[in-house]
Amino acid sequence: MAATGGEIVTFARQPLLRQIERAKAAISLASPYLTAPIADALCAAAPPLPRKRILTSLDAGSVQWGSLDPEALIALSGVGFEVRSIANLHAKVALIDLDWGLVGSGNLTGAGLGGGNYEMGVVLAHGQLLVAAEIFEAWWREAVPVTATMLAEYAALPKLPKHPLGSVGPALPPPDMAGLEEILAEDSAVAASRRYWINTNYHSPRDPYWWRRHWVSDGSQKQYVENDLLVIYLGKQNGGPQRCPAILRVTGPCRYGPDFVRAERDGKAAERWPYVTPVSTLAQVPPALGAPLEAAGLTYHSIQRGCEIDRAQFEALAASLRI
Repeated sequence: MAATGGEIVTFARQPLLRQIERAKAAISLASPYLTAPIADALCAAAPPLPRKRILTSLDAGSVQWGSLDPEALIALSGVGFEVRSIANLHAKVALIDLDWGLVGSGNLTGAGLGGGNYEMGVVLAHGQLLVAAEIFEAWWREAVPVTATMLAEYAALPKLPKHPLGSVGPALPPPDMAGLEEILAEDSAVAASRRYWINTNYHSPRDPYWWRRHWVSDGSQKQYVENDLLVIYLGKQNGGPQRCPAILRVTGPCRYGPDFVRAERDGKAAERWPYVTPVSTLAQVPPALGAPLEAAGLTYHSIQRGCEIDRAQFEALAASLRI
């Protein structure tokens, strides 16, 4: 599901790569930071075009801290990207053929495009795209061309360790979508080999990411088998978001386990939800950013006790989850 003008994007990797693959004339990117895995993905996605450009901020500190990889710039240069630098660049911009544009907070790194950081961007409406293109052109004219010799010199700089003080404040669970992207890219035979389910559950204000405990419990025996996929739906109880914030992979059969639930939670939970299924987390976002049931044509009344869904409904929820 392609994002359109005005839409908010929190996981930009796939929308960006899809648009780059479709580019017909020009690709213009701006990002102060760039890492090798993302550069490899850009190299693979970008078709041979007369105009491919990346604007960055070639800085010794960024290189030595590992935020900007000169080898990544060398790789892009090798497939036809022209590289230029502005010392105080902070913007993150992608402009494709004057048909699609994205401005946001995420750098061209794995974390910045949806693999660890919490980012936000907006897809530009056409008028905004034209203005952004004018601004980019002005920056490009002022920027300094980056040569192979310069990149080699920066690549030779010694790397610096992370500071021992680290960061302040709690880290939210990383919104890692890599596993989900693999599922969505699999062929039809593999996709048909598993079943897909909605698992309705309660929101826990004290533990909003409770599924990370690697098991779910239900009030009745479920037909889940290993490698089935569960879309977690949190209802409105306890101030829940009425959205689907997580996709889990079943790692073992559903078993009757009241003693396990009692030990992990309490007697009331063991009495109400004694059937336990082991799971691993495939994708997750903060509950308030979860996928709405409407994305798959579902309503709460149709999934109150959980239900099986088809692949198309699963893909619709997954696409909404990663926007």
